[in-house]
Amino acid sequence: MLERKSIRRFEDKEVPRDLIEQIVRAGQRAPTGGNMQLYSFVLISDPYKKKQISQAIGSQRCMQEAPVWIMVCVDWHRHIKFLKSLGIETRWRQVEKFWRGIICAILAAENMVLAAEALGLGSVFVGDPRSATVKIARILKMPDNNVLPVVLLCIGYPAENPPQRPRWSLEAVLHENEYEPASEQLIKDYYEAANKRLVEMNYFKYLKIEGISSWAEHLKMRFPPNQKRVTEEILRKDLRELGFLY
Repeated sequence: MLERKSIRRFEDKEVPRDLIEQIVRAGQRAPTGGNMQLYSFVLISDPYKKKQISQAIGSQRCMQEAPVWIMVCVDWHRHIKFLKSLGIETRWRQVEKFWRGIICAILAAENMVLAAEALGLGSVFVGDPRSATVKIARILKMPDNNVLPVVLLCIGYPAENPPQRPRWSLEAVLHENEYEPASEQLIKDYYEAANKRLVEMNYFKYLKIEGISSWAEHLKMRFPPNQKRVTEEILRKDLRELGFLY
C-alpha cells in the first residue's frame, strides 16, 4: 500500500482473465453500508467502445496503452430492483443516494487498485468521466437512470517505475480530538518542499506539459475558474438525466 503509485506507461501484454476477476472480487470485499453493494464494474474490451469513450472524455497515453479498462459505476438500479422483488417500497432522497453510492463505489475501486498492485500489475484512475457521464452511460448501454459512471480504472503490467509524489506531513492530515487548521507556515513549507521534489523528478516533463516549470503554474492551468463553472453545469445536468438529482 505504501509503495503504490499511478502508472501511466504499460507493457504491450495482456492481463489474464483470472487476474481481472480476482481484482473485481477484491473490489466486492470492500466495506459497503448495509451490504447494499451500490456498484457495478464494466470491463471494456471492445476497441470501438474504447474509441467512443476516448472521444467523449479525451484520450490519454495511459488509456491507449493499458490493456484493461474497467468503468467503476454507482449502481442503484440493481438494488432498487432487488428491493421491489421483495415487496419493499422506499424512496431515497438525492443527497443520501449520491453520498452512499459514491462512497460504496470508490471504496471498491481502491480495493481493486490494491489488488492489482499485489498481483504485480500497475494502475491509474482516469477521472474525466464526470465531464461526459451521460455519453458514457449511453455508450455502455446503462439503464436510463440510477447508474452513474464514476471513474475509469486502467490496469496493466507497468512499463515504468515512477517516483512517488509528495504527500502532506502527518502533522497536516492527522488531527486528534479536534480539527486544527493548517498554519500559513505549514502550507508554505509544504508547497516549497513538494514543488522542489516535483521539479527534481521532472514531473512536468513526465506529464508532457509545455511551458510549466512549477506546481503553482500547473495547478493554475488545471483549475481555471471559468472552466470549472462549465464543468459543474454539465455535471449537474448529467446527474439529473441519470436520476441522481431531481
